[in-house]
Amino acid sequence: MSPLLLVLALLAAPGRVTPAHAPPQAPGEEMRTLLAELIAVDTSNPPGNEAAAARVAARWLQEAGISSEFDEPVPGRAHLIARLPGTGAARPVLVLAHLDTVPARREEWTSDPWTLTEREGFLYGRGVQDNKGMVAASILAMRKLAREGTKRSRDVVLVLSADEEVGSRAGIDKLLERRPELREAEFALNEGGLTELSEDRRRVRFVNLQAAERVSRQVVLKASGPGGHSSVPPATPSPLVRLAAAVARVGALTFPTRLTPVTRLNVEGRVKVTGGEQGKALQRLAARPDAPPQDAVDTLARLDPALAAVLRTTCVPTVFHAGDRPNVIPATAEATLNCRLLPDEDIQQVRARIVAAVADPGIQVEMNMKPPDSPASPVGDNALIRAATAAAAQVWPGAPVFPRMSTGTTESTALRRAGIHAYGIELFALTPEDARTAHAPNERIPVASLQPGAEFVHRLLSELVK
Repeated sequence: MSPLLLVLALLAAPGRVTPAHAPPQAPGEEMRTLLAELIAVDTSNPPGNEAAAARVAARWLQEAGISSEFDEPVPGRAHLIARLPGTGAARPVLVLAHLDTVPARREEWTSDPWTLTEREGFLYGRGVQDNKGMVAASILAMRKLAREGTKRSRDVVLVLSADEEVGSRAGIDKLLERRPELREAEFALNEGGLTELSEDRRRVRFVNLQAAERVSRQVVLKASGPGGHSSVPPATPSPLVRLAAAVARVGALTFPTRLTPVTRLNVEGRVKVTGGEQGKALQRLAARPDAPPQDAVDTLARLDPALAAVLRTTCVPTVFHAGDRPNVIPATAEATLNCRLLPDEDIQQVRARIVAAVADPGIQVEMNMKPPDSPASPVGDNALIRAATAAAAQVWPGAPVFPRMSTGTTESTALRRAGIHAYGIELFALTPEDARTAHAPNERIPVASLQPGAEFVHRLLSELVK
């Protein structure tokens, strides 16, 4: 059976909700209902199980007469693809959201991670931010566009992707190889932006479109030497001790501050809407972008670590392996560092700085030396930026729109390498404290941000297909 016929058969299965049986819902209720259904499907990666969530999405699309198909490179790891045709006057826009999530431990959460739970003005659930909120809003935007029936200048192609959080077996790179027609898109809308809510939660300070991102690289440090019984301490430091010291030195390593073109625009935009100590630091940084004042950088690192992170390459120790018995001195020790490189970073210089910080020629430093390949999307005037600006003005009046580089990586890098101008949004208005709950226990969004976020996605696409 073909993937499309399989989806249609699943939609027709007993117990499925059809348009004839589904009572009408208010827009806000519709978004909450769909989001609850998606979160109830545990798509923790590994193993992913995205096909189960894709079936939920396919049913909601079918209710609006939108057919969809699965691309399943690995059993259970399904991408969903749906298309609303336009006139072809403009190239397609790709709307991308991923179905998988990072894992969650029930004992670390106040409520069940796979039940959408409202508590004290927030909605909690694994994936509510990353990225099932975007999945739900994109589905509802497609449904609304289809029901409006207005002429569209370009196709709108929805891709609900698998394996974003790990990306090794069934991610977007594999999908672009299997479905080369997706490369026809001019623009892509994805995660990775930032819509910042003021601390008092009364206004949206600004809307950032992600136009660039740092490049993730793992660095492995390995030490070896004589092991032995723990009752006889060695005359020279053991591999574990040597490696621990090296990890501490690398953990304290600071790379030079450098503003990329996208980051310069972000700093300039923030200056206009930021006061106090942080605002003054931003002013000093904007005045000297080619030679950032260290005191300004230090202030930002203290007050806004996420912004400070994109001002330089960073390397953080994340994994340590050594020994398996308390009475044995291990003969080997290994540590992993996660480095996030500025997209135009010199990989040779990064490795040289790490080796210098390790300061132990007996410790191996293993690193992928392929130069970063993470182009930025254009940040001048174009149709998508105009559409996002117009949509933001309708949903969050007065909030300026300007670009950003994200601290982490998204699937947009693969899209940009394929020639598609990808931009990340954050459809939900979040405080920095809210944003930090993504990937953490008790992931949350404000209830008040739910429906405006869904509306933003619809209005943006409506503007873009005019």
